[in-house]
Amino acid sequence: MGMNAPLHFDSYAKLIGRAPSLVAREETAPGYRASRDASPEAIGDWRRVHARVVELGAERAGHERELCRWLLAAERLGVHTRAGYASLREYADRVVGLNGRQTEERLRVGRALAGLPRLDAALATGGLSWSVIRELSRVATAETEEAWHVWAKGRRSREIERAVASRRPGDVPDDRGDPTLVRHRLRFEVRAETMALFRDAQAAVRAQLGGEVDDDTLLYEMARRALGGPGDEGRASYQVAVTRCEDCGRTSIDAGGKSHPVDEAVAEMASCDGQHIGAAMGRSLHDHEGTPGPLDDEGMRGPRDHEGAPGVGPHDRDAVGPHVGAPKRARATQTIAPAVRREVLRRDRRRCVVAGCDNHVFLDVHHLDPRAEGGGHDPERLAALCGSHHRSVHLGHLRVEGTASEGFSVFHGDGTPYGQALSPPRLELASLALGAFRHMGFKASQAQRRVDAVLAMGAVPADPRAFIRAALRVTC
Repeated sequence: MGMNAPLHFDSYAKLIGRAPSLVAREETAPGYRASRDASPEAIGDWRRVHARVVELGAERAGHERELCRWLLAAERLGVHTRAGYASLREYADRVVGLNGRQTEERLRVGRALAGLPRLDAALATGGLSWSVIRELSRVATAETEEAWHVWAKGRRSREIERAVASRRPGDVPDDRGDPTLVRHRLRFEVRAETMALFRDAQAAVRAQLGGEVDDDTLLYEMARRALGGPGDEGRASYQVAVTRCEDCGRTSIDAGGKSHPVDEAVAEMASCDGQHIGAAMGRSLHDHEGTPGPLDDEGMRGPRDHEGAPGVGPHDRDAVGPHVGAPKRARATQTIAPAVRREVLRRDRRRCVVAGCDNHVFLDVHHLDPRAEGGGHDPERLAALCGSHHRSVHLGHLRVEGTASEGFSVFHGDGTPYGQALSPPRLELASLALGAFRHMGFKASQAQRRVDAVLAMGAVPADPRAFIRAALRVTC
């Protein structure tokens, strides 16, 4: 066949059919593999460059897996003490060049992969990269790792990171994500004097909170102090705009021109101690035909305050007009009467009632009888809490009981008195059960009584499903 002769279709099909085998033979040929030893600058064939980059990616994944395993061995044997270093973190920094966070990540992944053989094999062979395995190991379990492995194939690490961020351990890729689980990273580049002031501010806030706290709690409290409050202890210090969707029940905080999804605990905190700002009421969320107004950027149909009452938002400006009549104006109201709030704060000496907490800045007043269940404003059942402990109570991690006259008692979520040695497994079971009952529509007090009854048993079920089933059998 001449160089310019047309190629018959059958011959073309045969040539295409042979292409994979031709490529396979070329990849194993000595000349093709020479790029491993050759200088990259001397390679002129892009295929050889690509092949070597793929090889290096697989090798890197395998090396990361081995590093995870050997760091775990170093931790188990206390290698850093034998080598004269103060900690395993310092050892890894000096020997391998890992900072503290990178060392912790590899220890965490190493422990997780011990129970995830499918993902462990994918990392060992380079089937999935270290970045991908690092994220999948946060949510994958022995039952779900295969689903995550299949789903992750061909996806970028950033896409996987976003998906994992809104899932819980045990979820599968098809499960609906929870945006309130997403953690956000803040990074600043500042001058030395700014850093010094920030460190002083950290120390001051930590001292007011009674000791060491995590980054989230620290920045949360610093933000509350920076934003300030009304400067009047009779009014709520919780100065944020909370919006709840009546249709789906999702809650968000409006800040910086955006809506940020938050968990239900935030809405409950605001419901405990908040101020209702007067807004245009009536039919502002609906048109004159009675149909729902437009959806906002979060898919919510008009804003609502933290009690579920409709308010006016950016989509309602055109709706409030002649065709809906004169809008009614609601006066600003306080969840707790100012006089009662002042009484409670003075009674509790303007400090959080949790033993050992020295926080006395921007306190909330908490209803021991939930507002959602008709709880009133009797000062006997109101207690001053700092923002961090208030949030922990509404998350089910802490419990406040008693009255002001008899004294308040604080317990961890597993029922142990605050500050005493708690049981992490029991605490995790209690938290999971409370979340499940909330999802099923139980009232908070009903759910708490059921969980307490199971925790009081001699033998507490270790499996979450068995724990919840036992709680459902409790007669309240």
